[in-house]
Amino acid sequence: MKFGTKRIGIRMSNYHTPVLLQEVIQGLQVTAGKRFIDATLGGGGHTKKMLEMGAEVLAIDEDEDAIEENALLVSPHCRIVQGNFRDIETIASNNKFLNVDGILFDLGVSSHQLDTKERGFSYRFDQAPLDMRFGDGDKRSAFDIVNISSEKELFDIFSRFGEEEKALDIARLIISCRKKHEIATVGELRLCLSTKNIDTVSRIFQALRIAVNSELESLQFGLEGAMNVVKVGGKIAVISFHSLEDRIVKRFFLNNKLNVIDKKPIIPSSIEQQENRRSRSAKLRIAEKV
Repeated sequence: MKFGTKRIGIRMSNYHTPVLLQEVIQGLQVTAGKRFIDATLGGGGHTKKMLEMGAEVLAIDEDEDAIEENALLVSPHCRIVQGNFRDIETIASNNKFLNVDGILFDLGVSSHQLDTKERGFSYRFDQAPLDMRFGDGDKRSAFDIVNISSEKELFDIFSRFGEEEKALDIARLIISCRKKHEIATVGELRLCLSTKNIDTVSRIFQALRIAVNSELESLQFGLEGAMNVVKVGGKIAVISFHSLEDRIVKRFFLNNKLNVIDKKPIIPSSIEQQENRRSRSAKLRIAEKV
């Protein structure tokens, strides 16, 4: 946990470009004096904008790189905590940051994580290790899953988290490959997959990342915790990047009888999609606690 003693200037960086920035700010109705939780700090773009508008922010991120990147934001108006948003209620309580005006979840992986080859998130870097952990070095890595999991476990991961039609074939390919040698790098896994179909490769990497970080389970716990932290009339905003996340959010809002602000998810404008290609799959849902 990090606290500051004075408010300092806000600096911009190339760590990560915030997606749907204006839509989030407008949807959460950010104004001076209100209190918000940014449950996924990342490059700090959303938090910085909230601070610029005079709001108070509690920011959370599991990734130590994100904590270090945003260290200069720490002030009486901004607290930064390293942790998983699945524990949002405990983190908010420990920081006396309950009954807030709004909470943002910006899901998925940051540009920094994708572009840092040592993290192993991207299939672009053949020599990168199979890691994919957001934060906790004690949790199992993608290497562990690929080299230890049974055929059934691999099939379940690829079919459920990647929605991959050839999940069983791919699981069997991996089992066959690792009998010859450990699959230790991104390039070795791609070679084992025996496909040039980037969509298939992307789905496999997505599935492994979700499994490594228990992302869907964390999202469910995070939303449940958010309900106990946001005040009546406060907003919960979630930016998702694939259908698995979006379905969880949509179902949660419905089951908890929240007032959904827009019946259809908000998507980036054509201009934003051109300027930031990684925003193309983003969907923003906002709901009000009643």
